[in-house]
Amino acid sequence: MNKPLFVEIKGVQFRNKGAYLMLLACLDGLKSLPDYQLVLSPGPNLPYPERARLGAWQKLAFRRKGLDLTGLIGKLPSALQRLFKRYGMVTERDIDIVLEASGFAYGDQWPLQFLENTAKEVKRFKQAGKPFIFMPQAFGPFASEQSKAAMRDIIQHARLIFVRDPVSLTHLQSCLSPLPASVVLTPDFTVGLKPTAHFQLPVMAKPYVALIPNSKVVSKYNHADAETMRISYVAAFAAAANQLTSLGYQVMLVNHEGREDAELCAEIANLSPCELVQLEDPLAVKAFIGGAELVISSRFHGAVNALSQAVPCIATSWSHKYHAMMSDFAMADYCVEQLSADSLCQAVEKLLANKANLLPQLAERAEQLKQRNQQMWQQLQQHLTTVSAR
Repeated sequence: MNKPLFVEIKGVQFRNKGAYLMLLACLDGLKSLPDYQLVLSPGPNLPYPERARLGAWQKLAFRRKGLDLTGLIGKLPSALQRLFKRYGMVTERDIDIVLEASGFAYGDQWPLQFLENTAKEVKRFKQAGKPFIFMPQAFGPFASEQSKAAMRDIIQHARLIFVRDPVSLTHLQSCLSPLPASVVLTPDFTVGLKPTAHFQLPVMAKPYVALIPNSKVVSKYNHADAETMRISYVAAFAAAANQLTSLGYQVMLVNHEGREDAELCAEIANLSPCELVQLEDPLAVKAFIGGAELVISSRFHGAVNALSQAVPCIATSWSHKYHAMMSDFAMADYCVEQLSADSLCQAVEKLLANKANLLPQLAERAEQLKQRNQQMWQQLQQHLTTVSAR
C-alpha cells in the first residue's frame, strides 16, 4: 500500500481572506488525490488551532534573513525525524509536493532574500525529483540582475508555474526567453469556489453595495507619502458611499483582511453612512459579496469574489494584477488607476448606467474563466497522479 503523500501549501494564511480562499481552492483541487496529508508552516497568520482544525502537519523550517536552515533540518537523522512525527511535525525531506499559492510575492517589491531562498528550495525539490508547483499568481517586475538570476533558477527548476496575467508573463520573459512549456498563462484559481451561507450574515432590508478597502494601498511600508494618500483614499470611498446612499442603496463596508483594514473602514464610516461587515469565514464573505448590487474593491480577491458571481465591480488599482484581472472579466473600463473622489464617483455613475448590458456578458465571462480553471487543475493533476503512483 502506497504511503500518503505529504502536500505542503505555501503562501497561504487565515487572516487575509484572499489568501484563505487560495488555501481552500487548493484543498478543493486536491480532493482528486486518493490519499494525502496537508502540511502547513507555522506563522503569525497561521496559528496552531486553525491549522489543527484542518488536520495539518506542522513543517519544521527556519528562515531568518540570509540564514535558511530548512534544507539542513531535512537532513537530520531518521530516528530524530520519526520522533518529530510523533508530535505532528515533518521536515522538508517528508514533503512530496509543494503548491506555492502566495498570490503576489515574487518581484522587486519584496526582499531579494525571499526570492533567493525560494530559488534554492525549488532547486532542492527538483534534485529530489519532487514537484514544486506555483499556483496561479502575479510576478514581477524584476529589474536587478540578482532578482532575474533567482527567478531564472525558479523557472528552470519548478515543475509548473501558472501565471495569472500577461504582464506577469512579460516579467518572467525578462528573466528567461523563451520560456519553457512549464510556464502556463491561466486566470485566478479561486473563481470556482462556491459561497457558503452563514448564520452571521446580516439580513439586509434593502438593496446594498459592498465597499472593500485595502490598507496596503495607503501603507507607510509601501508609500513615502502614505498619510496624504490615506486622506485622499478615505475621502474617495466616503464620496462613493454618499453617492450610493443618495441613490437608495445601503452601503456596507467589508473587512477583507484584519485590524489594518478595520481601521480604514472605521475612517470611511466616520465620513459616510456605512455599516461594517466582519466575517471570519471567507466563503461567507463571498456569499455576502454575491448578494450585492455593486461592489467597489481595492482587494484583488474581493473583486474576484464579486465578478465570479456576476456582480458588477469597480476595482481601484495599485498593481498591474488588477487591470489584468478586470480584463479577464471584460471589466477593464471599470478599473480605476488614478483614484480620487471624482474618478470613483464617475466610475459608479458609468457602471450603474451600463449595468443592464454588463450583467449577461459578465456571467458569460465568469463561466469561461471557471472552465479555464478546471483545465488548469486537469493539467496539474497529471503531475499529482504521477507522484501518487510512485
